[in-house]
Amino acid sequence: QGVLASESVVLTDAQATPSAVRAAFARVAAAAGPNDMFLFFYSGHGSQQPARAGSGEPDNRDEAIALIGGQILDDEMAQMFRTVRAGVSILALDSCFSGGFARDVVSQPGVMGLFSSEEDLTSSVASKFRAGGYLSHFLRTGFDGEADEDGDRAITAGELSTYLWRKFATEVEAEEAYTSSRERNYQRLVVDRGGVKIDDVVLAL
Repeated sequence: QGVLASESVVLTDAQATPSAVRAAFARVAAAAGPNDMFLFFYSGHGSQQPARAGSGEPDNRDEAIALIGGQILDDEMAQMFRTVRAGVSILALDSCFSGGFARDVVSQPGVMGLFSSEEDLTSSVASKFRAGGYLSHFLRTGFDGEADEDGDRAITAGELSTYLWRKFATEVEAEEAYTSSRERNYQRLVVDRGGVKIDDVVLAL
């Protein structure tokens, strides 16, 4: 219904430890039902590390989000999302190398991924918007109503995808990004709808 559920949790700065994030995720996942949209949003540092043998990672690397005192790997995030029973779930990561989470998490039914960069590239701080990152900024403005292209007071997965792509195309066109070995390219948004349909509503305004 476009209302933030009472079970929702916001963790910032020193609050965002691995144990606190896991506990918050479990609390909200347990409360989310088939008529809800489940959102896990993270803005911060991301990293890469050698993957475990037999992990199936084509580049032999796992991606992670950096938390206070530890991290959560893409493999663990996939396990966490398997506990969610919401109608639509969104994993939105504004962090370096975040696109690497798509392969692990978005393969599950009903999960849509929004990632600020490809899996081998860094993400920039959106200084011109005084925001932590471009995805963070555009996700906020999109959910504020700008992504409601047809004006029906409901934002669909298709509308959100199109809005984010257009914003990145016009506002992040020449933002340099780097691999872990300092090869240079440009930051690009990664949107993977997985099994989420174009007309699935992700937010009622």
